[in-house]
Amino acid sequence: MKIHQLLSEHITNNMPSGVITVDHSGGITSHNPASDRIFEGALVTGALLPDLIRESSVLANLLGRCLQTGEIFTRVEFNVAAMKDADKRIGINLSPITNAQGEIEGAICLLSDLTEIVDLQTQIKLKENFAALGEMSAGIAHEFKNSIATIVGYAQMSTQEMDVGILHNYARETHKESQALSNMVTEFLNFARPIKTSIHEVDLAELLSSVIADVKVLRPGDYDVGFHSVAEAIVPCDATLMRQSFLNLLINAAEALNGKGSITVRADLSLDRGSVRIAIEDTGRGIPGGQISKIFFPFFTTKAHGTGLGLSLVQKIVLAHNGKIEVQSSEGRGTRVTVSLPVRQK
Repeated sequence: MKIHQLLSEHITNNMPSGVITVDHSGGITSHNPASDRIFEGALVTGALLPDLIRESSVLANLLGRCLQTGEIFTRVEFNVAAMKDADKRIGINLSPITNAQGEIEGAICLLSDLTEIVDLQTQIKLKENFAALGEMSAGIAHEFKNSIATIVGYAQMSTQEMDVGILHNYARETHKESQALSNMVTEFLNFARPIKTSIHEVDLAELLSSVIADVKVLRPGDYDVGFHSVAEAIVPCDATLMRQSFLNLLINAAEALNGKGSITVRADLSLDRGSVRIAIEDTGRGIPGGQISKIFFPFFTTKAHGTGLGLSLVQKIVLAHNGKIEVQSSEGRGTRVTVSLPVRQK
């Protein structure tokens, strides 16, 4: 055996990642010890590799494309049945093997056992979800305690008050606080309810112009709102939901100005032409650095009379449209919120 073959085998046999080669029909021709460990001894020369994967039809399709056209696939994840516990999660890279004439003779498959990494990601995500749930629960408890304390306070004072006019005032304040509590519960239920979208092609430039006009009426003040649309912005979306989202964002921007300053709204296509970006930037008070990571948490708010559900609902609507929302802010210098939405495919 040639020295380079010995060296190649030595390296392959000591690799922590699995290496499997298959012939043009997809049958296994060789495999290293690491791949044996991943498949727990189930690898047999001549067996079809896709048969060992839960998603066999998917792998068979990818492997067929690799063997027929030379297409390369990286970081494709599959499940492998394990003798103990749950399935193993593995990552697979596929590359064609060609001869001196450039003809495809087979494929090489590199495997990584991702089970521990996936389990760790799941645990981290679970902890993050519990943390978010704790934040939300604390927000709900805070709002309820404030409202209930106010209602109880007026009720106690009413038992000792004889003046009818003052009692009427107490009743009005109690009704006002009860209504606020009811509205908060309604808003939360609306937030918790799954979003149903009615998708149509919408001209975002037209929609944003309309929303800007509404904001000036709803939040009057000595501030300017400028709108710039760099290119056509036709987006498949639910016009009602997106209008609600942009109105919420513009109201937040207007309130951050305290009546004076400017808001700039820009719509432009991203470099890959796959999405349109809508940036809403204000010159207001900004958001403290420690609060930016929490602004999408339900019931987190920096407003004296806010419910903390507005931005959470905006994020939920954007995600329902396969988009994303990002926030950059500098305390005392303003805030920029960028919403990216997939554009119409021509």
